[in-house]
Amino acid sequence: MKNFFKNEWTKLREMTFAEKRQYIWEYYKIQIIAAVFVAFFIGSLINTWIINPPKNDYLYIAWLGPDISHALLGELGDSLSVIVSNPDRERVFASSYAVTNNPQMDSGLQQRFAAMLHTGGIDIFMTTSVGVKELAENGFSRNMDNVMEYVATISPALYQQVANQLITITFEHDGHTQTDIMAVSLAGTPLFEYLNIDANDLAIVAVANTRNFDRIAKALEAIFQWN
Repeated sequence: MKNFFKNEWTKLREMTFAEKRQYIWEYYKIQIIAAVFVAFFIGSLINTWIINPPKNDYLYIAWLGPDISHALLGELGDSLSVIVSNPDRERVFASSYAVTNNPQMDSGLQQRFAAMLHTGGIDIFMTTSVGVKELAENGFSRNMDNVMEYVATISPALYQQVANQLITITFEHDGHTQTDIMAVSLAGTPLFEYLNIDANDLAIVAVANTRNFDRIAKALEAIFQWN
């Protein structure tokens, strides 16, 4: 190996600059391309992991309501991000899983929705009154008891505001008829009026396997007491 480098150096010393460039590219272009690729890959990893890592989802909202633009969902998530502990590293994110009538796209959304539910990646649904019942009947949602316990710790005034808009439904699940508080109506809430989102038939539903009850309570505070 030592002799190899010595011989290569001797060859290069006798060449002009143009000859050196041509020689190096002709005999080492594969190694050069590989080195550039590795450097780019390592640089991307450093940027993603250390310099500019993606924000973590402090609260994840699955939109199952009427058709809505990605821009407006982005505004909703940005507005609710006032509740995060570390704005530089956390966010509230809202993504639509509503039916698009595009078979290929809908299939992809359904697969992602199932995966997110299975891994506990979704915290709340925003859906219609029909959706509230469908989610409950499929076992995708839970009652609002735990969330309301945290709402009560924020303030009595907020608790009363939210309590006035709790939605109680009767539904069938696993062969049993149940009646429970399964959602919170968003009709007339300040944040949705500010964003000009029609919330007359829109509700928040807690996902069955979420444990972020305190974060959902904070989101309700931002929604009901937005100014």
